[in-house]
Amino acid sequence: MHGVDGSRGMLEIARQKGLYQELKHCILGQEPLPLPTGQYDAVIIVGALSEGQVPCSVVPELLRVTKPGGFLCLTTRTNVTNLQYLAKLQGMLEDLEEQGLWAKVSTQEVEKWEKATSGQESTQNSDYISGVVYVYQKC
Repeated sequence: MHGVDGSRGMLEIARQKGLYQELKHCILGQEPLPLPTGQYDAVIIVGALSEGQVPCSVVPELLRVTKPGGFLCLTTRTNVTNLQYLAKLQGMLEDLEEQGLWAKVSTQEVEKWEKATSGQESTQNSDYISGVVYVYQKC
């Protein structure tokens, strides 16, 4: 299992867990992933695709490092403060599918994705933020 993060501190925490064979520093969406093309059977990005965090421009890079036939799992928030980002992301996901670069396997909405840190973030007067999980297979 390999990991990539833009925070050297988070990479150090990951290193201490002893789960990763390789960890690399990279500002996702701002620079190419420091990984070879078509290397991974599965690529997962969780909790990073949202407004003010990792831009949608990372998605083609995630696809690039995935093997043909491999899977990509992406997640994002669906709460009101992330709706503009969500629309842009969904447009990009659909464009990649229309280009025949990948096929959607599943989309699952999650009502209680993560605990909200403010009432502005929460969904439907709850203490949680809603989210969505996308799974694609590279063609």
